[in-house]
Amino acid sequence: MTLYRYVLKESLPVFLLALAFLTAVYLFGFFYAGARWLEGVPLLKVLRWLSYHIPGVLVQVFPIAVVVTTVLVFGRLSAEGAQFALLSGGIPLFRAALPLLLVGGVLSGVALYLQEYLVPHYNERVRVAWWDEIHTEGAGLHRLVGLQIPIGKGKSLYFEGFDWQTKEMLGVRIATFQGEEGTFLFAERGSWEGKTITLKDYRYYRVDFRAVPGLETAPDLLAQVRQVFRVASQGSLLEVESDLSRSRAIADYADTFSFGQDSLSEAYRKLKDPFLPPLERWRARLEFHSKLALPLANLVLVLLAAAMALRYGRSTGLALGMSVVLALAYYGTFFLGRSLAGIGALPPELGAWGADALFLLLGIRALR
Repeated sequence: MTLYRYVLKESLPVFLLALAFLTAVYLFGFFYAGARWLEGVPLLKVLRWLSYHIPGVLVQVFPIAVVVTTVLVFGRLSAEGAQFALLSGGIPLFRAALPLLLVGGVLSGVALYLQEYLVPHYNERVRVAWWDEIHTEGAGLHRLVGLQIPIGKGKSLYFEGFDWQTKEMLGVRIATFQGEEGTFLFAERGSWEGKTITLKDYRYYRVDFRAVPGLETAPDLLAQVRQVFRVASQGSLLEVESDLSRSRAIADYADTFSFGQDSLSEAYRKLKDPFLPPLERWRARLEFHSKLALPLANLVLVLLAAAMALRYGRSTGLALGMSVVLALAYYGTFFLGRSLAGIGALPPELGAWGADALFLLLGIRALR
């Protein structure tokens, strides 16, 4: 127990310092990337936007901070010859790494919690704040002009313009199909708040396309037209409920980048959807297993980092360099596996878990 207390006492301050430094570096990277659009934006609004990144950043920097901590602490043990004292006392090096394995396990649990409950929400807030608060004042919907947005229950939303004064959609169309029967809502204007789309000056049509061929030979054309156009109505105001919220629509469709708005449970439900097309199912498998594999890197990297530090980390500079190399090697392998799985060269499970399995085997072998 004395050994464990010593290792934890040495490790925790180093870990917290590394975590704070790496988080600051990541946040500065986001700030630097968006600096040209942040001129004139109030400081509090910029700080709030940066704070929304923190849950997602923590999931990514936990493994790097663990590697840095392990390499520095075990590098110090190596420099002081402590590993020889451990071995001569009959204590295997694996036992010395147990406190950091415990820390890695706790961090894996925290990362999984963040992935499930916080990261999806705050990733959504990042995108909404960027397009709806920083770039514009409540006009983030303009990024969706001309896009076909699925809003649930088979309905899709399209609008051809945006009024910057009233923050309303122009030329709105909501369409849905059941078999060969289509329902179409057209409106001059529309607003979207929460999950409610409000249409102004709307026209409602229901068209049975199965009856369209009968128009050419119909003895009673008017009766046949009524078979095709089953319902036609219009009005000044209509509210349509959407499964997709306004903020989620902006987060998912405002640009071509993806921040991973799905939680672990949502990714699992998508994976188990029996109606999901094969290609989407492949991607869902990859996304779900990737969300599990990355947090568990906190456990996997401790073993290899400890072994490498005991062997080579006898100076602080070398230890820091080694930690950077190990972190880059893991993330490079992880994203390479994801890329290969994404193009079908590897099964999704192998693409997501390959880096963890490889570094776990290397760590066990190195410590032995």
